[in-house]
Amino acid sequence: MQRSYQFWDGLRPDQIAQVHTQFGSVDAWLSVRRARPSSLLTVWNDQTLVAVSVMTHNRLAIQGTIVDVAIIRRQSFTATPDTAEVVELTMMHAAAALDEGIGIVLRSGDSIAWAAYGFAPISYTATTSWTHPPRMSRPQPGTTQRIAADSDVLQRLSDIQRVRPTGSVDVVDWEDIGPTDWFLLTSRDGQLRGAAQLEVTDEGTVCRRAVVTDDGAAGDLIDGLVDTIGANALQIAVSPEHPLARMALAVGAELRLHAATPFGVLGGIIDLPTMLTALIPAFTARIAASGYADWVGGVRLEISDERAMIMLTAGVVTIIDGTREAAVRMRSIELPALAQLCFGYRSVSALRRAGMLACDDTELPLCEILFPCITPVLPFFRS
Repeated sequence: MQRSYQFWDGLRPDQIAQVHTQFGSVDAWLSVRRARPSSLLTVWNDQTLVAVSVMTHNRLAIQGTIVDVAIIRRQSFTATPDTAEVVELTMMHAAAALDEGIGIVLRSGDSIAWAAYGFAPISYTATTSWTHPPRMSRPQPGTTQRIAADSDVLQRLSDIQRVRPTGSVDVVDWEDIGPTDWFLLTSRDGQLRGAAQLEVTDEGTVCRRAVVTDDGAAGDLIDGLVDTIGANALQIAVSPEHPLARMALAVGAELRLHAATPFGVLGGIIDLPTMLTALIPAFTARIAASGYADWVGGVRLEISDERAMIMLTAGVVTIIDGTREAAVRMRSIELPALAQLCFGYRSVSALRRAGMLACDDTELPLCEILFPCITPVLPFFRS
């Protein structure tokens, strides 16, 4: 029995029919923004369909720096797979992302099970809720409505968020397949001031994503949500830095922050230079705001089979190969630690203490500036 992997554009009509028959229509996944042939990977044993993997190409803003990421959104098998099959399918799809210049792949999963394959938690879970009903503010005149947002509304939300980021790590693309429930806040003249994506769970209604034009809009959005849903049934699961979370705290909410235990959003670096290159704008801003603005030298990151160097030349940042001598060395970095460094999930010193990387005490200050701990919070990606 011969196993083969085929992308969507390489399938015959009868194979496409098999996919739809076995797993239902995948047309919605093929019509999302930046969909491409590599978005859907199929696995075959001879002529028998075994599995389908769906990957979307999204963008995240890490402290304002836009980073392209590939997200494994769905993996379906005709029979219960073992761990090795799931890992193999993920890595095959990750290789396709690398061919397209993407250096990191995200997926959801058990953090302990995936650690051996270089994936690690990169997002905390934030829960903001009320122990008593909040004080109502004086909202500006306007309207609220609960709808399934169309592409026009989602584009307007993306435009607002690009101007006004809402956290240390933000999802730039606002798109999901299938109907999504949104609570919209508009001004009296019809301008969109804010929106919250809502998900109904057994525990109540959860807001996992939101965008607002300013703090006033955040307060009015909270008032509208509480008035419509009820404080006791509403949870806000956005970043602590988000205006919605800050305004909720101002009216008596309680914020709880949890690490992935054990299920969460996981990240895996599939190409070190590609990921570091994507972070150059962030490195530049961090160095410029520090005492190392005029420093000249190289910071070398060393993983098991790869080296890369962050070169600093009086504020100018470049990424080069790591074969030459370096002023600072981050030695023996484990792959899970690398993903957490890039997203600011754990600090350099915390990872060093955990034995997941090695560097000298004298090198810690510069390393902490390049890779600060920023407490990222990402929503679970809908599948």
